[in-house]
Amino acid sequence: MSRRDYSFIADTDSLEALRRLRRGWAGWEMAEGEFRVRLRDGGTVRAHVDRALIESDFEVSCLVADFVPDEETLPGRDSPFTSHANEVAVFRGVTWLELRPDLGPDHSIQFSGIPGFAIPESAVAKCDFTDALAVTTEGGAIVVRLALRPGWLEMVDDPEEVQEFLALRGLA
Repeated sequence: MSRRDYSFIADTDSLEALRRLRRGWAGWEMAEGEFRVRLRDGGTVRAHVDRALIESDFEVSCLVADFVPDEETLPGRDSPFTSHANEVAVFRGVTWLELRPDLGPDHSIQFSGIPGFAIPESAVAKCDFTDALAVTTEGGAIVVRLALRPGWLEMVDDPEEVQEFLALRGLA
């Protein structure tokens, strides 16, 4: 049986919106599973989750973003991202589906990992997806990633956790 391969990654518009995070931030918030940044030169970048049913029993989430020229005003928030040039990195994950007839007919389990993870021969479907972004600057760093709660993002700002994530993804 051959494996079916899919890709559910942030499109060009999402990547262009995320590139805007390199500019100075006037305010930002993590609310209701979305990450929103009001830029100093106007407009708001909104990172959120898109979900798709790739095939029966194989649902994948993807971190996406859009730029809203006239978003409601987010509260001002001084941070290391306000004045310095910010570096933005976007990351991919991988998820795969394995049939588990030992658990009953038509039973399957979905697993996830990071690129480079050895996907078992028993995988019947695989999908690469956008799962996180990191913003780093002089004096600060955050990671925004898919949360365990479906349809939500979470933010990591603890310096040790951010460094651990970046090292795991090959950026530290």
